Amino acid sequence: MIYRLRVILDNDTSDDILRDLEIAKNSSLSDLHELILLSFNFKSDQMASFYTVDENWHQISEISLMNFDESTESMDSIILRDVLNEQNPKLLYIFDFMNMWTFYVEFIEEGKNINDILYPRIIFSVGNVPEKAPEKKFEKADKEEEDLDQDDYLY
Repeated sequence: MIYRLRVILDNDTSDDILRDLEIAKNSSLSDLHELILLSFNFKSDQMASFYTVDENWHQISEISLMNFDESTESMDSIILRDVLNEQNPKLLYIFDFMNMWTFYVEFIEEGKNINDILYPRIIFSVGNVPEKAPEKKFEKADKEEEDLDQDDYLY
């Protein structure tokens, strides 16, 4: 069985930049990482991480390219179907932490393998990747966090 996924580049323009991908559901996250790099024409010379997220894209846990310590799991040790499926249809993917290329990964559907088709593969592509990463604007999540920043809170 395969997964059909949509990977969307978070960019600061009105242009859509996305790729629809097919990959075996028993592939590792490392395999998905390599497919994303290929589909967006990135070199594999930078660090990257996947993040499990809630329905509002808030990060829950990190799955890094390499396991640096026991606090995070590595991509090659995680099977795609275990973190991305109908019940958990979203992942966040960040490539190159200096430039913060950010991608939204969404589960579209599960399908059957088609004979004579090699997986993984890119099945649809829209938009061109900009030469530099879109600028990130970090905003406060809610009023409660804003209240915590008040000087009088420190006294």
